[in-house]
Amino acid sequence: MAIIGPKEKEVNGTMKSDKMMSLDDAMMLTGFGVYNIFHMLLGGIILMGVITQSLALGYVLPAAQCDLGLTASLQGLLAATPFMAIILTSYVWGWLGDTRGRRPVMLYTMLVSVVFSVFTSFAPDTASFAVLQFLSAVFTSGSTAVVYTYIGEFNNLRHRDKMVTFGSSFVGIGTVVLPGISWLILPLDFATYIGFLDIYYRPWRLLVVACALPFFFSFICLCFMPESPKFLYTAGRVDEALDVVKKIYSVNKRMPADSFPVTALTYEGPIKTTEVQKSSAFMTVLKSMRDQTVPLFRMPLLPWTILLCFVQFGCFASTNGFYVWFPTILNSLSSHEGGDTRICDVLEAGRAPVENGTVVECIDTISTETFLRSIYIGLVFCSMYIIVGFLVDYIGKKTILVTILTVTGACGIGAHLVTSQQSGVILFAIFQMCGACIGLMNAVAVELFPTKYRAMSVCLGMMMGRTGSMVGSNLIGFLLNSNCGVAFYLFGGIVTVNGLVCLTLPSRKKMNKEPTTEEPTQCQTHEPA
Repeated sequence: MAIIGPKEKEVNGTMKSDKMMSLDDAMMLTGFGVYNIFHMLLGGIILMGVITQSLALGYVLPAAQCDLGLTASLQGLLAATPFMAIILTSYVWGWLGDTRGRRPVMLYTMLVSVVFSVFTSFAPDTASFAVLQFLSAVFTSGSTAVVYTYIGEFNNLRHRDKMVTFGSSFVGIGTVVLPGISWLILPLDFATYIGFLDIYYRPWRLLVVACALPFFFSFICLCFMPESPKFLYTAGRVDEALDVVKKIYSVNKRMPADSFPVTALTYEGPIKTTEVQKSSAFMTVLKSMRDQTVPLFRMPLLPWTILLCFVQFGCFASTNGFYVWFPTILNSLSSHEGGDTRICDVLEAGRAPVENGTVVECIDTISTETFLRSIYIGLVFCSMYIIVGFLVDYIGKKTILVTILTVTGACGIGAHLVTSQQSGVILFAIFQMCGACIGLMNAVAVELFPTKYRAMSVCLGMMMGRTGSMVGSNLIGFLLNSNCGVAFYLFGGIVTVNGLVCLTLPSRKKMNKEPTTEEPTQCQTHEPA
């Protein structure tokens, strides 16, 4: 554990300090300014890229169903592909981020993900499309695993929660950008024949590439950004960590880096877990993961582990599970002719039985009203993230979690019960805002779990959440075709129960009762706050 250096003092209105202090104390001297905001924006664009890559299939598949011959069940399986890839690989990317660095993991995985997205756009059939989409999602998972930590570790403890929350708001912005891009591209009318693949390159294929552009832009920006000072510090590269801290100070304070009042960081040397960093032996990796995971399933951490996994499962299953089918639902409502009726009645009317011998025309167009409603709902979703970012320091995480989850869960049930389509869409939009609690639950986990188990606890919660996304997208697709009302009752009920379970969280004062000491540990990859 690092030795805490002397504290800074204020002399004649200027902060003065002894020459040596801990990393956290040095970060406090960097203040808050342009560098933090720019870094938050970069992390936010990476998160937006994750969303556009993961949820793009909600718009791509309805437009590609004729070219690829997709059924509703097959669309559900393909839509779950990105979540499946993230579940299978997030532990590996997390370990690499902890041992090899946050920046290289994001840098290379984003580039490879973009390359596979381009390949996916040329897929001639369903099988090749599924394989290439899965490979692209595998590398998308690399950025997902470390981006929250990369944002947080460039901010001091005073501003970390807020900046990570604002960065997370780009998840909501992504839900606005995605239908916007889709609206620009899908209505285009072109079909370029590519002979050696025997395909027509149509707008939906271009959309697959366009959704990877945030990753490409982030890759270029990240080439000029440094590694996280926290990772450099824990890896023993103390001088490099101090250089990064000086750079943050210089940009924020608009002063030369040499004027930074700290000349050295206190450090006793790497802790035992650095043996993982020096060894790539398979058994060493497994042992490291086991040592970080098993204590989470023992008392006194077991109840918090169960709560974290249950809430993340419910939020992801409801938000991402429904969002995959959101364009299909809105498209059905937009094309419905007649008076006001329930959402499920409209969906069931669109599945009227067809007489034998009748040739059914494949329709792959999406109405303009669908894009407009998707953008409106994305704006509401985004605004909730921003509001939470402003309120989290004043109201507390527990109060926000309980309020949002119970209200949005009730709105999910209400979306099925109301007979007005407009009211149903509004309630459905509010229901989707339960996703704003995902990042907040990660911040709660950081306070509930000891420092050396934080990374794996948040990682485990996110894995359960993405399992919920995969289960939710398939189960909702099945229920919308067989018993639509059950989908709204089931997932609305789960989110409501999530909110009630959060009542068992300790109060804000109890969670912060004992000061948290930051240890030089590699296990910070998934720490969002």
